Amino acid sequence: MRIAVVGVADFTQNLVRRLVEQGHEVVVFDDVKEGIERLEAELDVAGAAVDLLDFDQLESFGFSKADVLLLAHRDESVNVALSVYAKVVNIPRVLVVSRNRRVAEVLLRLGLASNVVVAGDVVERATSSVLRGAEVIELPGDHAVAVIDTRVVNHLVGASAADLRERYRVSALRVVDREGALREPPDEYVIKEGDVLVLIAEKSALEELLAP
Repeated sequence: MRIAVVGVADFTQNLVRRLVEQGHEVVVFDDVKEGIERLEAELDVAGAAVDLLDFDQLESFGFSKADVLLLAHRDESVNVALSVYAKVVNIPRVLVVSRNRRVAEVLLRLGLASNVVVAGDVVERATSSVLRGAEVIELPGDHAVAVIDTRVVNHLVGASAADLRERYRVSALRVVDREGALREPPDEYVIKEGDVLVLIAEKSALEELLAP
C-alpha cells in the first residue's frame, strides 16, 4: 500500500517506522526541510520538502497516487486544504490528525476525511490502528482479540468463515455486516467488503492474518 504522510512530528517518525516494517511504501511531505532530512536519514522512505499548497509540486512526487493520505501537519489550515484537494484527486482514504475537535467533526461531516484522530496521548496508537484496519487487544497468555475492518484488510474478502477458523486457528468469530447486524457466521459464510470481524486467536496467527 502506498501511504503519503504530511507533517513531521514526534509520533510521525514512530508511525512511519512501523509502516515501513509492515512493507508499505511511504512518502513523507513537509514544508520544513530539517524534519524530512531526519526521516530520510534514519528510515527507508522518500521525503519531499515542498510548499504544501503548491499542488504541482505535490504531484511531482506522486501525491495523488497514494492509497492512503495521513494529514498530520502542525498547521490545521494545511490539513483542511489538503483534505479538500485529496477529495478532488480521489485519494481513497484520508486520515486527519487534528488538534481541534470541532475541525475534526466538520471534516467528517463534509466527507473530507475517512477518519479523524484528535491529538492526545493515544494519537500514535489510534492512527496506527486506523491505517492498519485493525484494533488488537492482547489478552493474558498467547491470545488476543481483534476488530478488523475489511475495507482496509481487504485480502480477507472472499474467504469463508471456515477458512478463518481453520487456517488462522480462530477460536471465536463474529461478523458485523454492513447493515450493523451482529452474527456468528456459519462455516460457509463468505466475508464481504464492509464486514467488521471480531475474533479471538493466537497472537502469532493474528499477525499472519493481518499481514498485507
